[in-house]
Amino acid sequence: MNLTEKSISVIKKSQLANGGLMATPPNGAYPYVYVRDGVIMTKALNSMKKFKDSEKFYYFMKENAKVGQYKEVFHRYDPSGLPSATQTHENDNPGLLLHGIYDTYLAGKKEVFLENMWPLMSSVSKLIFSLSRKGLVKTNRSIHESIELERGYELWTNCASWRGLRDAAKVAEILGHSKENRDWNKRADVLEKNINRKLFNQKKGFYIKKYKLRETPDISQLAPFYFGLTDSRKILKTTMDYIKKHLWNKEIGGFRRFRKFETVENWHWYTGGSGSWAAFTAWGAKFYKELGEKENQKMCVNWLKKVASRTNGLLPEHIATISEYKDWKAHEIEFNTRLIQGMRTAEKFAKTFKDKSDLIYWATPLGWAHAEYLLMNKRGK
Repeated sequence: MNLTEKSISVIKKSQLANGGLMATPPNGAYPYVYVRDGVIMTKALNSMKKFKDSEKFYYFMKENAKVGQYKEVFHRYDPSGLPSATQTHENDNPGLLLHGIYDTYLAGKKEVFLENMWPLMSSVSKLIFSLSRKGLVKTNRSIHESIELERGYELWTNCASWRGLRDAAKVAEILGHSKENRDWNKRADVLEKNINRKLFNQKKGFYIKKYKLRETPDISQLAPFYFGLTDSRKILKTTMDYIKKHLWNKEIGGFRRFRKFETVENWHWYTGGSGSWAAFTAWGAKFYKELGEKENQKMCVNWLKKVASRTNGLLPEHIATISEYKDWKAHEIEFNTRLIQGMRTAEKFAKTFKDKSDLIYWATPLGWAHAEYLLMNKRGK
């Protein structure tokens, strides 16, 4: 099985005729166009020189984001392009959108694409300014979509915003907008300074999830490395050691997002049994490779390949034990149509995949997981 080709196929099949990229197939747990997922999928497509498909996604966003009207970039849209947000102000999405547009330009070097994207980039950059408080971007939710864990000044959101503004400034320079280039770089400078000052634990030697969570282990502590804000091997080493100690799933392998019930007490945020996440285990492989830790890199890669060997090459969002899944199911109280659909699909797959009696594969396939598999071997940021 060629997991690279399988991953490309999964992402390309997720693209709608209007350019939107679905997080999962229509019968999956997430039958929507999520901005976060979509941007990361375009980065994977760009790494495979399939930037024309990426461009289609950003034309979808240009048509449907309507930032001037809505005053935010919603976290998800339905297949027709209408907002379908469950909560507002997941403020990592504006920065991600800017970053993805520039990454797509770098892959194709088509200046006309940037010219067409300029109105969207300008409005999104101004939106990030409006979200800034005390030198940082404030958010309600972020990469984990949890208010309990992420409301406030959160690391992933601020690193994404920093990266987006830096990339938007580069676009402004390419297109000859010198004022925007200066202004956006200055804003990025302020963010960088405050991320390093307010979201870094000097005593422990690593970046922190949120201003008020100084030692809570979270996979998104890798955000400064993911977005290229720092390349410190010392901090990366400290972070990876801390994350492995606290988040590597000793029962089934793979990385968890965060420790269960430490900060997030709502069972709804353990949908499908929580467990280990394919995308974040791919992060582990990537950063262990950067550190030259071959055994740990191999541990992550082998886990992903083992999952793929059980699921006909389809990477899920996360994998949980049957007991963990049943425990979540017994406590969940928000059984909406989408969630029930996800349960039916996961339970159906559990009967057909190998090791069917042991594990649940939630949201299979997930485009984001396949994208991170493609990106884990990419050089640079």
